[in-house]
Order: sequence, then structure tokens, then C-alpha cells
Amino acid sequence: MSRRIFKKPAGQQKSRTGRRQAPNNSVQLSANKEVLISDFSHDGRGISRTEGKTLFVEGALPGERVLAQVYSEHSRYSEARTLDVLEPSATRGEPACIHYASCGGCNLQHVASAEQLALKETAVLDQFQRWSGLTPKRILPALSSPQSGYRQRARMAVWYRDDGTVELGFRRAHSKALVDVNVCSVLDLRLNVLLTPLREWLLHVHGSRAVTHIELIATDSEVGVVVRHTKRLHAAALTELILLAGADNVRIWLKPGSDAQLFDLDGEACNPRMSYQLTDQVLQLQFHPCDFTQVNAGVNRDMINQALALLRLQKDERVLDLFCGVGNFTLPMARSALEVIGVEGAESMVQRGRENAELNGIDNCSYFSANLEAEVSKLGWAKKPVDAILLDPPRAGAKGAMNWLQQLSASRVVYVSCNPATLARDAKLLAAMGYQLEALGVMDMFPQTAHIESMALFTKQ
Repeated sequence: MSRRIFKKPAGQQKSRTGRRQAPNNSVQLSANKEVLISDFSHDGRGISRTEGKTLFVEGALPGERVLAQVYSEHSRYSEARTLDVLEPSATRGEPACIHYASCGGCNLQHVASAEQLALKETAVLDQFQRWSGLTPKRILPALSSPQSGYRQRARMAVWYRDDGTVELGFRRAHSKALVDVNVCSVLDLRLNVLLTPLREWLLHVHGSRAVTHIELIATDSEVGVVVRHTKRLHAAALTELILLAGADNVRIWLKPGSDAQLFDLDGEACNPRMSYQLTDQVLQLQFHPCDFTQVNAGVNRDMINQALALLRLQKDERVLDLFCGVGNFTLPMARSALEVIGVEGAESMVQRGRENAELNGIDNCSYFSANLEAEVSKLGWAKKPVDAILLDPPRAGAKGAMNWLQQLSASRVVYVSCNPATLARDAKLLAAMGYQLEALGVMDMFPQTAHIESMALFTKQ
């Protein structure tokens, strides 16, 4: 029996490179194709080879025969969405979220939970074969996560309807339009309960349409909300927001500009901190509400422990932590090493790292601000040899930092990645420097989504 699958709105499409682009108008959306899915891409789409081209099919799984609607043609590949599953895979599951058919977020809920990690692991290994030709000596056990309620950060958009109501939610797939979300299955329960009161509060600013986004943040012990607005909030709206904060025991800040400056509900500029615990290392890390922090506390804890186990740091070793953020890896490594040097592009994050070192009484780590895509080999901290390196770059990877890493004579490199394609690319560069791919594993930081976090260990004699 076939399974009818949702139709998503056309709108803008997302290419294989991740860039938004309009679909090719020459493609007739009614020209459907029956195709057999052979593989799974690292961005969560099924792959079919048809008519001499690669076809990426949203909502399809390996082994399935589906009816696909092509929405974008390119010279070497095409893109399509699944309309009907004619022969379903045994790994197909029923989406739990009521918004799955329209929301652009959790695009793997059609995969049984137990199979999602296996597909992600296969996708990472495929990227390594494709872009680096490397095979790890061992596969690390996948770091798993609860499938719901794990997400402790989210940015939600606001839309004001002409009928006087307000939408608060996430973008539709390939569209700027919103899905009005009353409950999100992957969102922390403490954040879910805020959705209805926040939507009701937004009615007070419907006339001015002042608020554009609302950011939700949960930690071990508290909940925060950042209200992004482009126009001044009137007194009545502020009064209601103060009442909401008190009733739900939540910290609320206003963000009227594009920078990180926040204001309290009295209109005073402020520089607040929230915090989370790393209990295994007996550490408390503070951060500004607009700083980057990991959204999945459980996987973050396991990820840090795994990195420490792979590095096997000794008390006489120096370690370099590149793209160090607020010190998420820096401070745990400092518990085991002689010295840790954290490097980050944003001066504000460097300051946060220094604050956290002082807060935890750690005096064997130092922080520096530097553009790691630029020439840094002449800087003082970059001249000294190190025993180990930890890399945790953004999606673009660490290619710009590779030119000088080989000068540091590190025997171990742990690379934490949020993009398997750039990890595989950089792995090839490390291999050219004499490093071997010792271990590789995936981490389910974002269950129900195609987003893949992975960790690799490279060693050199």
C-alpha cells in the first residue's frame, strides 16, 4: 500500500550548496516521476539516479519507490519532493509532530527514531569517501539523545495577520511564510509552555507590528526570552510583558537593534548572564543570552567527555582550542592539561571565556581573539608548539586555519563538526600533513532533523 505524502509550498528552494534560489521556471511541477531511492544524502534527502542525473528527493528513504515532483533543475542534478511512497522502507516511521507536514524544521520525522542515527552515520562515511577518500580505523559509538524535548534554544518568527491575530512559529520549508506553532515536540517543555502566553501578549503590539522575532533560552535552572523589535514598545505592552515575566518566572530582555545590546523591561541597557553546568567537570559556564551555546545539554555533556577521552591529555601538555566560544571545551580540557589556549574571532566571546575561567578558579588557560581565516602564524600564541588541538568551527569548516596548523607539531587533533562535507574536505588536508584518521563518530545533537554533528580524531607519530 502506498503512502500519500505532504505537498510543501513551492516558494524559494534550497540548493545542494545550501543557498536559497528560485526554482527553474522551465520545470513543470506537474511532471511527476516514479523513482527508486538508492542512497541518503547528508542533508536528509533520498538520492536517485535517473536520466543520467542525480535526483535529490525530500521525504524519501533508501530502498523506497516513490512518486516525486521535480521542482528545480540544475546542470548536474535535480531536486524534488515526495508526493507518494509507493513502496515504503521498513525504516519509515510516522511523524509525531502535528506541524511536520508544513514546518521546515524537523525534516526526518518520517524516519523511525532508531534508524535516524544509522542513516546519519552512513551519510558521514559517504562524505569521507566522496571528498577525502579516507576510512576511519574505528567507528565511535553514536552519541544519542531523547527524541523530544531536547532543544533548549530556539528563535521564533512573528507574523501579524490582517484579521488581528498573530502567528508565532517557524518558517515553512522553502518559504518565508510561517507555521503557527502551538507546541513543538523537540522544544524544552519549559519553553513550550511560553508559546501561548507570548502569542497572546503579541496581540498588544499588533497595531505597531513592532516585534519581529522571539528567542527562547532554557538552562539547568532558568528560562530567558529575548524580544527583538524594530519599533518602540508602548507602555501598555511593556506592562503586560512585565506581568508575563512574573507569572511564568522568566527573565525577559528587549533587543531593539541588530547588535547584542539588550535592555531590561525598565528600558535600561544591561549586560546579563545566564549559565549552565558541566557537572562531570564541576564547572559552571556563564553566557550572554545572544551568545552561541549548544542547544542539547545532554549531548553537549557527552560530546565534551568523548573529546577528553580521545585527546587523553596529560598534565604536562599544551592544548590549542580553536573556535573556542565561551569555553565549552577550553575549561574542561584545562582540568587535565598543563595549559590550554582558546582562540575565537569575536572579542566578546573571548571576554566571556576569561570570565568563566575566573569564575571557576582556573588559571592555566588563556584566551585570544583572532581571525583564523587570516595569517596568524606570527602571533605569539600561534608560534609555540602544542601537543593537541581541538577544532570546533562553524559550518564553513576550518580550511583557512589549516595552512599553519602543521607548524604546531600536534600529535592529536580532535575535530568537532556541524557539517560532514567540510569535515571531509578538511580531513583530506590533515591527511596531506601526515595525520591519520583514527576515529570518527556521529552525535545526535538535533534528533528528528537532518542536521549532523560529528567528531573525528586525527593522530600523527
